[in-house]
Amino acid sequence: MSNPLTRATPVVRSATGLIPTLSSRGGGRGTRLFQYLVIAAVVVFFVALPYLGVTKFQIGQTTTILIAAMAAASVSFLVGEAGLASLGHGAIAGTASYGIAWAYKQGWDTGLSILLAIALTLAVSFIYGLLTMRTSGIYFLMVTLAIGMLIYGLAFRMSSVTGGDNGLLLQRPEWINARDNWWIFYYLVLALLIVTTLVLWVVARSPFGASLRGVRDNEGRMRSLGYSVSGYKAAAFMISGFVAGVSGVLGAWNTQSVSPESVNVETSILLIVMVILGGVGTLLGPLVGAAIVILVKFTVSSYVDRWQTLLGIVFIIVILLAREGLVGSVTKLSNRIRRRRARRAAGGGIPEAGASASNVSHT
Repeated sequence: MSNPLTRATPVVRSATGLIPTLSSRGGGRGTRLFQYLVIAAVVVFFVALPYLGVTKFQIGQTTTILIAAMAAASVSFLVGEAGLASLGHGAIAGTASYGIAWAYKQGWDTGLSILLAIALTLAVSFIYGLLTMRTSGIYFLMVTLAIGMLIYGLAFRMSSVTGGDNGLLLQRPEWINARDNWWIFYYLVLALLIVTTLVLWVVARSPFGASLRGVRDNEGRMRSLGYSVSGYKAAAFMISGFVAGVSGVLGAWNTQSVSPESVNVETSILLIVMVILGGVGTLLGPLVGAAIVILVKFTVSSYVDRWQTLLGIVFIIVILLAREGLVGSVTKLSNRIRRRRARRAAGGGIPEAGASASNVSHT
């Protein structure tokens, strides 16, 4: 059998992917180097942030942004690589939160608690993938919405397990809960965000990722080539759901509480908003989108009663002026400027060559 990457190539568009600015054919070596430097600068900034004189509250808010960025990255992967917009990832992350909170209530140790949370995450992701693998477009969206609403209802009904409307309380493990070492949890979240993002990036650039984009671009053709389209969709949902589950565990440790609001449909909608604001299929897009949403929700809301209205206005402005998201539009603009400069340089060299040829003929 031929290489899956080769087989998928004819129906894969090169302009998209987890990091289109790094993997597209149009980017030159200088452009790629600049993008790598930007990413490195962002990582260095977050690593150095606790040493820049910021308060404990600001570190806590930044931690919330990083956790939200991880959840948004899982959605961005599913939308960018498989073309599947999910309204259920908030419920998946919330399931992991409930799992680790329930395990803490039962007195389980940290390792078993994490294993239970991840097992519940994979189980719920498998159910999502099983019920949605034969759907696409608006039907996929509605099925994920329905399952998310079902999980939200169960969070209320199963009060003996979930605590009902009151939810569950928990504490972080001892090694990340010390008052004097509060920065340890921040670095743990940052490290896991980097690791999960790299995992999604590797998957996107693998033969599986290429085949997944083939399913996104031309599902019928991929099926005719012998690919299990449903299997690829289910696998993509499992990978994306796993990352969302990790963010759910970190989110539960961050707030040290879980309630039905954790699995609310609004959470899934906000994840979609983060992805669109930052840019679908971009590396830094989820982080930028998460920063905007979290700052508007928790900071601007202290001064504005209807923060949802303000977020809606920002969303509309981005849709109208930067349809590929903030990061995607900036990348597109920089590529356009680079190509324009390249054309000018090439055009400027032609008259000189013509003039030199004319001088040679006259002599």
